[in-house]
Amino acid sequence: MKLMSSEQNSRSSFPPEIEQLQPYSMCGTQVLKKLYILAQDIVDRKIPGDVVECGVCNGGSAAAISLALGKTSRKIWLYDSFMGLPETTETDGEFATTYVGACVGTPEKVKDAMAIAGVCEQDYIIQEGWFKDTFQKPLPKSISLLHIDADWYDSVMLSLNTFYELVSEGGTIILDDFAHWEGCREAFYDFAARRNIKPLLERFGYTQAFWVKGRTHNREFVGRWEIP
Repeated sequence: MKLMSSEQNSRSSFPPEIEQLQPYSMCGTQVLKKLYILAQDIVDRKIPGDVVECGVCNGGSAAAISLALGKTSRKIWLYDSFMGLPETTETDGEFATTYVGACVGTPEKVKDAMAIAGVCEQDYIIQEGWFKDTFQKPLPKSISLLHIDADWYDSVMLSLNTFYELVSEGGTIILDDFAHWEGCREAFYDFAARRNIKPLLERFGYTQAFWVKGRTHNREFVGRWEIP
């Protein structure tokens, strides 16, 4: 028999702002709800650290995550070039080359999305530019949730190499493009092999994947992440 966690059992509805964020996101409402649940989970489990998103576009995902944080001292770090997707490598596959320069968001739309979520501008940091440059700036001291929506092998690998060590034990790492882009998936497997880690990978939607750092089983997590 499947048992619900107390947190999930008490979560019978989602904030109406989730629906309002759809125009600011390239994923469906169900994915935004799942991101909300994953963010709610790190709050429920009192995982310390800020929230980081690598690949923001127009801010729908970041805002959905922010909705779950409530009144919190966590900063939200948002990294994006706002110049579209960068060049690919052979690992990303031939089809990926047709998307170079696509998915261009704007900081202004990100701010609009965060305003819908009720997040004050002083509570988030937009780091505009290519990852190789913005990741050289001061980073958060610790991270509770790392959302990587970076598509290509090099971008995903750089994001993992830069932020993984900063993720608190029990923190959540989300890969948006795990099943959509070959490069993202290859970066995950190569990163795990090089670090000699064996993440307990969870799936949702048709492409997203995530894991909880240090988690070796889900016995007490039954039902925790399901959408009611």
